[in-house]
Amino acid sequence: MKFDFTALLQNEIRPALGCTEVGAVALAAARAYAAVGGTLLHIQMTMNGGMYKNAFSCAIPGTVEYGCELAAALGAYAGNWELGLEVLEGVTDAHVAQLREMQIPVEIAVDETKENIYILAEVTTTKGVGICRIEDFHANIVFVAKDDEVLFEAEKAEAEETGESFDFTDVTIADLFDYAKEAPLEHLDCIKGLIQMNCDLAAEGEKGAGLKIWKTLSAFQQKGELGGKDVIYDAQRMTCSAMDARMGGMPYPAMSIVGSGSHAIVCSMPVVAYGRHMGKTEEEIIRAVTLSGLVTIYSKHYTGRLSALCGCVLGGGSGAAAGIVYLMGGTAKEACAAMDHMAANLTGMICDGGSPGCSLKASAGVYSAYLSAMLAMEGIAIPHNFGVVGSSAEQTEKNLGRISDEGMVPMDATIIDVMQQGK
Repeated sequence: MKFDFTALLQNEIRPALGCTEVGAVALAAARAYAAVGGTLLHIQMTMNGGMYKNAFSCAIPGTVEYGCELAAALGAYAGNWELGLEVLEGVTDAHVAQLREMQIPVEIAVDETKENIYILAEVTTTKGVGICRIEDFHANIVFVAKDDEVLFEAEKAEAEETGESFDFTDVTIADLFDYAKEAPLEHLDCIKGLIQMNCDLAAEGEKGAGLKIWKTLSAFQQKGELGGKDVIYDAQRMTCSAMDARMGGMPYPAMSIVGSGSHAIVCSMPVVAYGRHMGKTEEEIIRAVTLSGLVTIYSKHYTGRLSALCGCVLGGGSGAAAGIVYLMGGTAKEACAAMDHMAANLTGMICDGGSPGCSLKASAGVYSAYLSAMLAMEGIAIPHNFGVVGSSAEQTEKNLGRISDEGMVPMDATIIDVMQQGK
């Protein structure tokens, strides 16, 4: 193979408990506390705007609580930093009650000069001040100190820990398609793990969590006000159930991609639903999800890991559209057309942070992914160089990156201001 897509997938697919931004905040606080020990006195967290926005309304797994402050406090008080983004495993409402009795002050600040992922945790205890800094990637700890003693420092993330060492310059959608079709199946174990973990999460979510979108759809279907249980119904059931479980704080992990469990859910569950509904083999489904995952990573390379655009539907949804095309018997040409359709349809969807409302966005992304794939398979493609759609699918993704990086910065600042104002 011309490109090492196997290593790329392995680097970018990781388990995460709850929203990855909440996990990252808790991880930084947990590592800072572990550096010093003692009785908690005060917690100061400083983070970039995108991290603050995404964690602001996120449920904390294992509890009925939300937000940055409590995530930081729980990380320091009850978290296990050695578990990475599963740092809050085992945390319950009992820990929340104990923290409230302790009344530990937690202060949150936004550093507007930081564009990439950035979290600085300063945890003060009876034994001193523990410091931890995370940069660029959700679990990438680059600095740890106890008072003035540096315990760990790394100038930059190790290449094997990130996907940013990968050169996307000459990558085409056809390259991604060919890899998904031809890669030895044993190279795709991480995809098998992604499918299994997110299907397990969906099964838990079906029991009732978050906005209970699937239960609502089911209720209206039983009343005869919605159509039968077709493949789109199945896809929304699996996708929204997994999203509701994750955003509703259920204590079960999601497999993440490019640092987001929501992206991985949206890029995998619609494809799995189509494959199973249509009687495709396990290998065919794995290969289709491989293509979806690679398209998601490719898209997010340009729009950024934390952006003002909704990456779940534009990154994960575009991946899902390409994966569905694969299972429909399409080629890279149809996958490209489906990706262009997604951009033409949902580019205006903003990211206002992780919240239960992400399930609503995911539902819209599922329908759009199927429509995009169906249009492509009928030979229908939106003309090139129309609106955000570029001269190729690759150029379209680059255009989305420009919109995210150049055009949406004021939008992000406004969303953060709305959150801080609390109105």
